[in-house]
Amino acid sequence: SFYPAGVGQQLATYAQGFAGYPYVYGGTTPSGFDCSGFVQYVYAHFGYSIHRTATAQLQDGWYVSRDALQPGDIIYFGYGSTATHVGIYLGSGKMIDAGSSEGCVRITKTVLSGKYWPSHFLMAYRVF
Repeated sequence: SFYPAGVGQQLATYAQGFAGYPYVYGGTTPSGFDCSGFVQYVYAHFGYSIHRTATAQLQDGWYVSRDALQPGDIIYFGYGSTATHVGIYLGSGKMIDAGSSEGCVRITKTVLSGKYWPSHFLMAYRVF
């Protein structure tokens, strides 16, 4: 299953334009995003309506295995059926997300490798 006409790559490219924008808890606009607000905002730009919180967004889309990730896919981190963090996959093991630790939207290069992210990986979804 692929996005129509390269929408996934377009999503990923558009999302990268927000790198450095501020993190704000509960934020849903470029004046400040939280992780799920950022994903919701980027998807809305392309006409996709998804839920507001990370756990609620688990209803939005279809499961994608970790080895089948494509740019634009939504990656969830957490435990059990609870998503505690969410980002947009960019390809090549990278994602973009609004992170409270850095206080901004940032590109993370170790989503599929390294110590932290792989051990907290919950699932990935594709919305189209």
